[in-house]
Formats: sequence, structure tokens, C-alpha cells
Amino acid sequence: MKAGHVTDQTVQAAIGQEGLVLVEFWAPWCPLCKQLDPILDQLAEENEHRLKIVKLNVETDSVLSTELIVMSLPAMFFYRNGEIVGTVTGFVPKPTLQSAIDQLS
Repeated sequence: MKAGHVTDQTVQAAIGQEGLVLVEFWAPWCPLCKQLDPILDQLAEENEHRLKIVKLNVETDSVLSTELIVMSLPAMFFYRNGEIVGTVTGFVPKPTLQSAIDQLS
């Protein structure tokens, strides 16, 4: 399963789920976000039994990114049961993200 997309209206339901959820804050004009897309899709498929990945476009849905004071993109927030348990900012290689997933799972 690839990473899904959420909006301001649906993100709270996604992060409130039981288990680990990664929310990527991105924008269409962000080249690093575009580079990260296939990596997140791969990680979503490879870790579907223990992680859900969703993407939130800050251009069209900015409520949560404003609350969290997201200053640079891409920004990834890891949630467990609605609570932030980790963050990663900027483009990072797949092994680095997998390591973060492994540590937080």
C-alpha cells in the first residue's frame, strides 16, 4: 500500500489511529518532497504491518502545519496514538528513515 493523502479534515483521524503513523508535510513546489515521494511509497509498502504513512499538502491544508510551526519541507512527524513521538526534517535517505521506523516501532 502506497502512502495516502490526508487533508485538514482527515488528518486527525489518521494520526489518532492505534500504532505508528508518519505524516509528511509537503508542497508541490518542493523538489526535495518530490524526491522523497518514491521512498515514502516504498517504506509504506515494506512496513505496512507496523506503519501508516500519509501526506499533507501544506499549500491546500495548512492548519496542522501552522499549529506545529513547520518551517521547512519536507517535514515528517511520527505519531503513536495521537502523540508526536519523533520528527525528521529535510530529505533523508531511505536507510535513515527505515532506522527511525525501526526505533519507533
